[in-house]
Amino acid sequence: MVSAKRLLLFLWLLAATCQCLSLRHIPPHDPEATAADDGVSSLATNVDGPLDSTTGDDSASNADVLAENPPTAVPVNPDGISNPNFFPVSSESGSATSSSDSTALYIATALGGRVPRRARLCADNPQVAAYAQMLESQQTQIASEVGVASTNVAYSYKYSTNGFAAVLTADQLRRVKRHPAVASVRASARKQLFTTDSPAFLGMNSAGSLWPANGGQAKAGEGMVIGIVDTGIWPEHPSFSDAGFSSSRPAGWSGKCETTKEFKCNNKLIGARAFYQGFKSANGMNLAGDWLSPRDANGHGTWCAGAAAGNRGVPMAGGKASGMAPAARLAMYKVFWMNKDGDTFADESDIIAAVNQAVADGVDVISLSLGGVNPMDTYFDDIAFLNANLAGVFVAFAAGNDGPPQGFRTLDNYAPFYLTVGASSIARGGLTLASSPKSSRAAAANETSVSALPSAGDSAPAVTDFSSTGPLVFPDIGTGNGLATDSILKPDIIGPGLDLFAAWPGKRVGDKGTDAQLSGTSMATPHLAGIAALIMQKYPSWSPAQVMSAIMTTATTKGVGGAAITAAFGKTATPWDMGAGHVFPPKVLDPGLTYDARKSAYLNFLAGLDMERTQQEYPNENLKSVPPRELNRPTISITSLKGTLTVTRTVTNVADSASTYSAKIQKPNGVEVTVKPSSFTVSPGKKVTFVVTFKVTKTSKSFQFGSLTWVDDKGHSVRSAIAVKPVQK
Repeated sequence: MVSAKRLLLFLWLLAATCQCLSLRHIPPHDPEATAADDGVSSLATNVDGPLDSTTGDDSASNADVLAENPPTAVPVNPDGISNPNFFPVSSESGSATSSSDSTALYIATALGGRVPRRARLCADNPQVAAYAQMLESQQTQIASEVGVASTNVAYSYKYSTNGFAAVLTADQLRRVKRHPAVASVRASARKQLFTTDSPAFLGMNSAGSLWPANGGQAKAGEGMVIGIVDTGIWPEHPSFSDAGFSSSRPAGWSGKCETTKEFKCNNKLIGARAFYQGFKSANGMNLAGDWLSPRDANGHGTWCAGAAAGNRGVPMAGGKASGMAPAARLAMYKVFWMNKDGDTFADESDIIAAVNQAVADGVDVISLSLGGVNPMDTYFDDIAFLNANLAGVFVAFAAGNDGPPQGFRTLDNYAPFYLTVGASSIARGGLTLASSPKSSRAAAANETSVSALPSAGDSAPAVTDFSSTGPLVFPDIGTGNGLATDSILKPDIIGPGLDLFAAWPGKRVGDKGTDAQLSGTSMATPHLAGIAALIMQKYPSWSPAQVMSAIMTTATTKGVGGAAITAAFGKTATPWDMGAGHVFPPKVLDPGLTYDARKSAYLNFLAGLDMERTQQEYPNENLKSVPPRELNRPTISITSLKGTLTVTRTVTNVADSASTYSAKIQKPNGVEVTVKPSSFTVSPGKKVTFVVTFKVTKTSKSFQFGSLTWVDDKGHSVRSAIAVKPVQK
């Protein structure tokens, strides 16, 4: 028998951006436009692109099929195929059953235009509903043309992505590959989990930091919704109590709670859904010790939700815990399940459906502590997350737990559309801004740290020995395949991820739950998701790229007293270990300058890697082939520097007054670095473009590191990490 395969089908379909109420339609050829006029936009059926952001419901059918299965303990080992709670793959839905023809799980997707930050679409608007129905009809027609029964269609994607997931036979695979509407085909991969409270260590309550700037800890995150894509949530835990939360929902929210006999939401946990159709189609499901609902039987999702937005002052491990954004609302999207062998993982089709729905529901931030290393991944595999970015949704992704490379990169989740987060320990001394020796740590006055502290001699955090690192191994060939390139420096940032306490499920439905101490980049990621939500609360007009920039350019590479952040084996951490450095919340709200990237920049980046593929995804865009290093990011990486090369960057003044900035350069070994202009004066809201020239003076077989920092006389220090491999004079 030929074993079942899971493949991903990318399909280009006609699409349009249709907004409701006070938002105007933004044509795809005007990617930098912003919402201006009032009135309801008309349905644009002649414009390509999906509904980038909407309040629709792509998976309402999930609620109709949720079975009641309240186990008594969390979790128990499965007892194999004989388990009455195991759902085998049926021959009808795409099978692992005996057959002369193999089957495959496909996903069809497409991209489209950007909508402005906080501009959400309304699925119950007649125009949007009609448009979504049109997309689904097109998807149904294509499925029918290749002989796919409607019962074999797992998902219809209409928002952050446009397309569908379905189980196909090998013959249907051949037919769909030849279909004129199909752009590409790839596997729908398995994703694995990347397996307290640290506000005092991070200085969340210090002067100018995120809590005071947003009205204090009690209001930190107010009006924001953080979506967690994970193993589910334990709704009874005190970290998710709705005491003090209004029954009114944040503006633009239209998500739902898939309520069952044993699972209900509240005014804190305002959305919860379960996605399992792809997993079930390809693997079967083992519900021993689990629920076919958003309830968490694993614990991982509950922990991450608590770290991102758990309530303040929750007794835990001898102290009082708080999430980064304690006043934010939560939405859980459960995608992890157990198969007949007892393995817990998620199917990529379910993850895409969850992200699609989260954008549709109206989340502000999505946190994903998951991944699956595939050295042949391309940036096109992360299309759904680019769509979320273009819709104004900030995405935080875990870097992975495979440690430093042993002749091969271990980093997962390396696209530039989202923040890739590595893990650090917590130093007893705390953090300090590298360029400001006078800075000192200010503890959160009302919080007791429940984190396990390292030895008394530690004065700086360290990159944990499990945190995955770069660089990528692929050369920056920039043509013909869209492979990931180490001209994108990843991870982006590190944050607390070692021996931390947060919320944990109880043993029976109705239990209040407990706490658990965990380590992993999974733990660091929701910290950064919560921090991003607080930045967006303060500056709702900033793009996701600007939020990333503020986090990265204000990061520190030092602990108290100037001790350098270290990596595995005690070596000084490099940007391939820690990205821009360790997140430093007291500075993120006043970065001075930000590096922004919008739709045109990302599409030109993709075109520089694979023009043909990008044209297939964006047939009506005015694309330019741009080298990956030219994407306007707050870090610079050059894979193979030969002779002299220039890199261009543009910054925006986000401060309230004009400033004059001067460049401070820390040169990588063997490389001469010059910047033109070397100083500039910029008014509030204005942009300045500069050119950095790199010239090889001494060759090396390895990357060399440095930095470019723009400094003004008002305390701003805008630092960009540099990684260069000088291979030829």
